[in-house]
Amino acid sequence: MKRIEVYHHGRCHHLDYREPLRLSARLDFADNPINLYGVAPADSAPLSYGDTVASVRHGGVCNAERISLVPHCHGTHTECIGHILPETHNVADLPLEPFIAATLIRVRPQRADGTTESYNASAASEDWLITRAALDDALAPLSGDYLQALVIAVETPSDFRAAACAPYFSHQALARIVELGVQHLLVDIPSIDRLYDGGRMDNHRRFWGLDAPDRPHSGRKYASVTELIQVPAHAAAGHYFLTIQLPDLSGDALPSRPVLFSFSTGKVTS
Repeated sequence: MKRIEVYHHGRCHHLDYREPLRLSARLDFADNPINLYGVAPADSAPLSYGDTVASVRHGGVCNAERISLVPHCHGTHTECIGHILPETHNVADLPLEPFIAATLIRVRPQRADGTTESYNASAASEDWLITRAALDDALAPLSGDYLQALVIAVETPSDFRAAACAPYFSHQALARIVELGVQHLLVDIPSIDRLYDGGRMDNHRRFWGLDAPDRPHSGRKYASVTELIQVPAHAAAGHYFLTIQLPDLSGDALPSRPVLFSFSTGKVTS
């Protein structure tokens, strides 16, 4: 394979598949620092059956492990609308395109008491909000032609991902993302909502068009949220194509491996 060509908005894009930008944080069962909401760490152990242990190190003829994890709490994961609906929806059933037009931006959160933007009553004045104003500033120099997916890296001075209250989106910021037509939102924070918001999950509901829970917006039912990504420091803000790799398992959320590809453009086609 010499190159990948993707046609988008009438233009041929030549993808650089040799140097992909992996956005997932590998889940290491021996050392997993991300355990949200106080859940037990993800772990793995050799499979035992009868007097046999499936571990070469312990005398077995092969290695076979049983693993335990919670996708929402233990690392990079992708969610579908089934996260907040009573009926079953599997993220692996999403009709994801092989290459999704994506925009990467970097934003700096603002203290909740320093902005007029808002969240629900669970918010505290010392919280850090990702605001609509910050999104608009970051997107201003970029074309809006690559917003099937929006990848957001939050600029903070320290590691906040497992903090009791990590940055999250204001309601105005989340409304702006939906207004832009973003179908796939990827963030390097634990949740687009406040981690402890009394179970309201307002931003998740807005993203999937569930302001009225009994009447979901049909245009949002195939949208996805990917949380706890890891954006390489050298990745420049701008346009890419995105692939979201998922295991073929059931569940409203699954561990995922999102990958960005840079590109060059060719001539416009009719």
